Amino acid sequence: MAYSFHHIHLRCEDLEGAVSYYEKMFDGKVLERVEVRGLPIVRLEVGGARIFLSPKFGDMEVEATSGNPRWGVYQLALTVEDLDAAVAELQARGAELEDLKPAGLSMAFFKGPDNVQIELIESS
Repeated sequence: MAYSFHHIHLRCEDLEGAVSYYEKMFDGKVLERVEVRGLPIVRLEVGGARIFLSPKFGDMEVEATSGNPRWGVYQLALTVEDLDAAVAELQARGAELEDLKPAGLSMAFFKGPDNVQIELIESS
């Protein structure tokens, strides 16, 4: 059996705020807006990958994002050709830089919506 990646689905406290973030920061493109069993889902393409975003469903309890490490998805990573240029561009767009080139590595980390960390890795 062969498998291929289809999408990652993120639950958002502020759905439209998250959509705007990925559009503004990473030139994300909304592919479609659908409703599945009463749940609005926004399907985006970011860096050639599909990211689905949705709010909580009904009256479900959702744990707040504390900023502490947690189990499950915590990071999205994107490759860039020029890390310094990408960092400067994202900061000019308002992205919050958490760490740049830790321990001399060619990567940077930004704070994304709902405590998702966005990692940029310079391609070699």
